[in-house]
Amino acid sequence: MDLNNFISAKAKRVGAGTPAQSGFSNWTLPTTIDNPINLSAGIPDADSMPVQDLQNAFNSVLKASRNESLRYGGVQGFLGLRTALATKYTKSENKLYNPDQFLIANGSAGCIDLIGDAFIEPDDIVLVEGPTFSGSTRTILGHQADIIQIPLDNDGIQIEVVSSIISRIRSQGKRIKLLYTVCDFQNPTGTVLPTSRRTQLIDLCRANQILILEDAAYSDIYFRSPPPPSLFSIGHGSGILRVGTFSKVIATGLRVGWIQGHPDFINVLSQVKFDMGNSPLIQHALTTYMASGNLDIHLDSVRTIYNEKCQVLASSLTEHCSEYFRFSEPSGGFYLWIECLSGLQAPAIRELASSKGVLFPLGSSFFLNGDKDDNTHLRLAFSNASIPDLESVGPLLKTVCEESIRQP
Repeated sequence: MDLNNFISAKAKRVGAGTPAQSGFSNWTLPTTIDNPINLSAGIPDADSMPVQDLQNAFNSVLKASRNESLRYGGVQGFLGLRTALATKYTKSENKLYNPDQFLIANGSAGCIDLIGDAFIEPDDIVLVEGPTFSGSTRTILGHQADIIQIPLDNDGIQIEVVSSIISRIRSQGKRIKLLYTVCDFQNPTGTVLPTSRRTQLIDLCRANQILILEDAAYSDIYFRSPPPPSLFSIGHGSGILRVGTFSKVIATGLRVGWIQGHPDFINVLSQVKFDMGNSPLIQHALTTYMASGNLDIHLDSVRTIYNEKCQVLASSLTEHCSEYFRFSEPSGGFYLWIECLSGLQAPAIRELASSKGVLFPLGSSFFLNGDKDDNTHLRLAFSNASIPDLESVGPLLKTVCEESIRQP
């Protein structure tokens, strides 16, 4: 049987059935070095994960709420967890939120996919930042939308460019359905959108009936002070869906994320969610974990950890590679966005680096058209590497750059 006779148009749109690499498989190159320094994936520090506190929460739930937590939980998610999230945001943003504004799904990736199911149709136009997280771009492409990239500057998404694109699309008799943005410690650049731009973006999208998808995966991972108020807070939730996750702040294996939106939007999302809801047991345990105050304690701890790791990596690169790389040290998140200087090409640097045991993705992986859009950037994820490894990155990459320059 011919496989291509069965593959859906959605699957083909993201490369299914072709030999081309897709997803995250091309983020690293093979290396012969034992125990390489892996700066590829933005995942939490392994030693920071609150294993004992989570185990206590699971034990407590299985003892007190065994029957409820081991049954189907409904598509919108456990009321206790939705209430805990509403309380968390009410406290942090000084706005009154309620559990009807929340839906629990399979991590932020599952949330974004569900939003695509509910609101994106084939040939809809979606605006994304360029660069942005490639997993979200693939999800949007999988819903057969047409994507337009919006370039970033040092302060994030450029509002005047968004306005120009909207005008051009409207002049063609078309409309833009959705705009996807990571305002806080953006992946991969680490930029933070200023309050003034946030307000302008909300007003612009509202005037043109564009739904905003605000990805808040890194909003809690600030080093010294919180980021500006969220789009959802500034816009009072009107025309905005905010996606959050426990994956970055606790552990990726929990696979619990949430969508916050107006109850009418949450109702639509619930109606197109056909998976019977994700694990009630995990949701109950996270509710118990949050109620104990342990999440706040954990967040204070990991902010210190990631701040130190970022500073160590930045200092190592500044000391050893200042003539080869340019970057701005972020104020939160998991990543350094590196620009290659002195005529260095990012693919050559990555290839040589992998041979010496330092692994990371090309910056082009975060652009819609890959190396057609960018050939000079690298993304280094410092979140799960050890301090000694991060100290070693600068000297190793200095050697890589020197060798690359000497090559004909």
